[in-house]
Amino acid sequence: MKATELLKQQHGEVSRLFKAIEKTDDPAEKKSYFLELASNLVAHDGIERKIFYPACEEAMGMDDLLGEALVEHGVVEFSLYQASQALGKDDFEYKCKVLKELVEHHVEEEEKEFFPKVEKALGKDKLESLGEDLDEAFQEERENDWQEPLFENLRQVLAGVLKTVPEEETQPKAKVSGKSRRTA
Repeated sequence: MKATELLKQQHGEVSRLFKAIEKTDDPAEKKSYFLELASNLVAHDGIERKIFYPACEEAMGMDDLLGEALVEHGVVEFSLYQASQALGKDDFEYKCKVLKELVEHHVEEEEKEFFPKVEKALGKDKLESLGEDLDEAFQEERENDWQEPLFENLRQVLAGVLKTVPEEETQPKAKVSGKSRRTA
């Protein structure tokens, strides 16, 4: 499956989960759907940031659509964090609705504007190969707890980092004997 098709399929699953959250009044069901949604969003974010977007940048350069997509990921992550903290509380519905609107905006731009450019720039063979890599990485990401990568991404967003970088590269440096050294 082409990378863009896989990502669209994942967008559809996220949309389905938002609808399920909105439909149910059962707090346990709502929580279950939200946790599945959060896991999917964090895994999707991870494969786009680590694999898909770098491949796009390599083929097309950093253009406005890619730059905006990276910034939007940070905003979505912040909103996801807020909704997760409100789970089971009175303001959950509001925060989840804003999260849904942010995701819908991002998905619309990505599918209508960005993906057509990507498909033209990367070609069918590269998209097929990339799709396999993305699918495998998504399954691996889904097996992990979604909160840790979300918190790390938020830390980077708050530090002003546009693209995901390894944690050790974003840690503050401590001065030791006049030399710069990374803190442990």
